[in-house]
Amino acid sequence: MSSTEQRLIAAAERLFAEQGVGAVSLRTVMQAAETNVAAIHYHFGSKEGLLDAVLRGRLDQVTGERNAALAGLAEGEVTARELAVAFVRPVVAVLGSGGEHWIRLVGRLLTTDEKGLSTLSDSFLQRNARFVELLERESPGTPRRTLDFRLTQAMHLTLNVLGDIERVRRLVAPDADPRAWPLDEVVADLVDVVTAVLAGPSGERQIPPSFRS
Repeated sequence: MSSTEQRLIAAAERLFAEQGVGAVSLRTVMQAAETNVAAIHYHFGSKEGLLDAVLRGRLDQVTGERNAALAGLAEGEVTARELAVAFVRPVVAVLGSGGEHWIRLVGRLLTTDEKGLSTLSDSFLQRNARFVELLERESPGTPRRTLDFRLTQAMHLTLNVLGDIERVRRLVAPDADPRAWPLDEVVADLVDVVTAVLAGPSGERQIPPSFRS
């Protein structure tokens, strides 16, 4: 990938995350990347092509790291906590490689239904097919739609927390020193909650009568 492409992707990633895809013009991206609009059309074809490149680059990173983690769980019993670690850790790795804006962008797309959501939704369950297979092994007899729902909620939670850790710290303890809740402890707490989401209820599920259609 050329340096121009890298600058455009980095600028678009930050601007799309901060302002939303619809609010950002190609000219704004061009100015932030210190290049010209022609370069965007040359390398990506359109704004949609640029957004697709922004999303897919780190999606490939997350998928690769998650599949590597799952490879070690292929045999024998699988626990919800092992799956939670395999789910969360690749996103933590993206954060560590400077991908906070990407995490925030993906979370924004999932909650606002902006353009680009199809890139995520079309590939999410496909990319995580092995994960769902192991989740089915961990929760035998649970309907597939329930497992898919748990997985998507785990994704929302992970992106919301890791996409803006400072906001999470302020919500939990507005006056606390951030150093009192360092990143490794935030991740450990996140893994605990994702474990609970993936595992579901410990006993037989009871649907309140008022919720029944």
